[in-house]
Amino acid sequence: MMRRVSHHVAALAALVCFASFAAAEDIATFSDVQLIEETQEAVWAQDAEAALDLLTEMQRRGTGIFAAADRPACEEVIDLPEGITDWRFKGAARQAYITAAKKTALKAGTCGCLFDGFSFDMFTSEILGKPGADLVNDDRAELEGYLTQHQRETEARYRDLETVCRSM
Repeated sequence: MMRRVSHHVAALAALVCFASFAAAEDIATFSDVQLIEETQEAVWAQDAEAALDLLTEMQRRGTGIFAAADRPACEEVIDLPEGITDWRFKGAARQAYITAAKKTALKAGTCGCLFDGFSFDMFTSEILGKPGADLVNDDRAELEGYLTQHQRETEARYRDLETVCRSM
């Protein structure tokens, strides 16, 4: 009986070690949010080895507690063509662009700058089917429609993501 128990304990220990090794291999595939959550769990469980691996990955990415304070400000860059004369257009374009960037961050689970890798041209091409340079006054209605459809839900979900990102 004692021998069987010791075999079960050894098998369980091997399984835990294997799971830890497999988890370490997958750290690079974690989203920023997953990485932060796993780091918190490792710290709470006092698993120093896992915490070190996770914190090392956070440092490599420059996320969580390693988010660099010396990074340039995260600002949207919206270049509208000179033909836009509707004074409300820029506000609608800016809000719709920020909402779309937040949706992109939510989908990827990232905590970095909303606009890294998601330019205004990418946004207008995705939503309106044309680059920002081709925008006209009449596009404001479609931008406002996008904003009305997506802003409320996206803002609520993004606040949750920000809470997780700030927790580290």
